[in-house]
Amino acid sequence: MEKYSDKCKKNLLENSIEKENYEIAINEWFFNYEIIDNNVYLEINTSKPSCELCEHEDLRWQFIIINANNNNQLKVGSSCIKQFNIALLEKDGKKIYGKDRNSKLNKLINLTRINSSNKITFILLNELCKINRNIEKNNMFIESWTQLKVNGTIEPKYALFLINNFIENKIDYSKIDMKIDVKRKICKDQINKMNKNSYELIKIFINEKIRNEYDKIKI
Repeated sequence: MEKYSDKCKKNLLENSIEKENYEIAINEWFFNYEIIDNNVYLEINTSKPSCELCEHEDLRWQFIIINANNNNQLKVGSSCIKQFNIALLEKDGKKIYGKDRNSKLNKLINLTRINSSNKITFILLNELCKINRNIEKNNMFIESWTQLKVNGTIEPKYALFLINNFIENKIDYSKIDMKIDVKRKICKDQINKMNKNSYELIKIFINEKIRNEYDKIKI
């Protein structure tokens, strides 16, 4: 069975100008901030692609690395970029390695995750604004929009506000990708204060493990 590192080195050498010396070949490659979120581009229940270095399957995030000498590209996982110390190329041409590169990669993933989340939710929010033009001035609506845009999550009371407005305006919200924040104390308190009917409206947007705990309380 081929080892992880041997498999990666083989795939990298095959796509490099240097075909023998891995230490030379690795310096041909760089990452320039381009990430693919396969949750956006693939249909539900479709298998996600593999890392083109280590061949690990079912990747959500693929980082495109480029060979500076022949323009070959490989779509790889973040672990491979970090493991094999592939350079992060800044706009000024500076190459970043090690901890600084890893820190920038993690921030980039978080930002990409936020930007790619709630896409269906925002489509419905725009639809809601077209139906009810006054809602854009509503402070609850403004805060809901802001939380989803900035954090990628929303507090329970604001999620309930949006759902009630979807219902009132006859908008089908069954497929929205809204995620409710249940980690902070303020969010837990909001759920605890909800009656059972309100909780039932928001529960499908709560993490399954946490939802099971609240289900027992809200019986």
